[in-house]
Amino acid sequence: MKAIRLGFTGMGHIPVHAHLPALAPLVESGEVVLQAFSDINEDAAKEQAKVFGARATYSSHAEMLDKEELDAVYVCLPPTLHKDEITSAVDKGIHVFVEKPVSQDMGQAVEFSKAIDKAGVVSQVGFMSRYYPSADIVMKLLAERTPRHAQIMRFGSGRFIRLWTSRYELCGGSFVENTIHVVDLLRHFLGDIDKVSAFYVMREQPDPEPAPINIPYVYGVNYRFASGVVANATTSKVLTNSDFRRSEVMIISDDSLIEWSTDEVIENGKSVWKAEGNAYQSAFNNQAKAFIDAVRAEDPTMMRSPYVPSLNSLAAVLGANASAEEGGTVLDLHDFASGN
Repeated sequence: MKAIRLGFTGMGHIPVHAHLPALAPLVESGEVVLQAFSDINEDAAKEQAKVFGARATYSSHAEMLDKEELDAVYVCLPPTLHKDEITSAVDKGIHVFVEKPVSQDMGQAVEFSKAIDKAGVVSQVGFMSRYYPSADIVMKLLAERTPRHAQIMRFGSGRFIRLWTSRYELCGGSFVENTIHVVDLLRHFLGDIDKVSAFYVMREQPDPEPAPINIPYVYGVNYRFASGVVANATTSKVLTNSDFRRSEVMIISDDSLIEWSTDEVIENGKSVWKAEGNAYQSAFNNQAKAFIDAVRAEDPTMMRSPYVPSLNSLAAVLGANASAEEGGTVLDLHDFASGN
């Protein structure tokens, strides 16, 4: 079996703490070779190359793509830093894994999707929630039910963590940066979303100095799915003096209220499944294995969240931002994604 030669562009927190550990068993079994790491800070790439055993390092993704023979590349960059990393890879026939959110610019994401579609390469967006074993359990339950309503509720800390996830202009806010995971999970369960309306509660900003955090306190979003299912999503960053967090995802049918979490599935108040071991790592492991298997087979249909159809998840969160900025206007996501 030929090893898949991987490159990485961007060596920040997620590749180091999630993707590379998930790939480690595949490296050990000989299914994967970590061919090259690239980062604008080449010292960071060299440091991680020593840890994970990459064969070469670069400060330029373009140089890496020109000099290395790669089968696939992981693109792990903040959304505002995407330039030509994806198109440069797929134009060479290199398969791509792109960390979410893939862009803050819907037009840019559409152009990338066209390049991926034209190249016919395997693509995967890092929506790892689809790979939780608990997601498989919900899919089996829903096969015998008719969902009519879904609910997302996420309450967490509004404290400063790092700059790019604390600035609206850099990350699009918490709904784009983080809640997109469960919005995409609802798409996995219920199909595409066609309309959105949203209201946000903005933080008061000191004058004249900018605050380190300028993302909204509260995101209230309503969705209508193409199937007719209606969903409500609330993300709250109000808590600042407490470390308490709470997250709920519910899907409601005529005779069934399913509660999904990473570690458990509950229906009508009774647990129907509980995780064994580290569900978070299992999801990343499953995602990595699926991507590598799809690359080896050169079969884009083997992925749960290929880039092109995943544009609906991006449109759903960027469309929520646009609706909130327009005072809650109902937006058609097909029109929004096409720029109309």
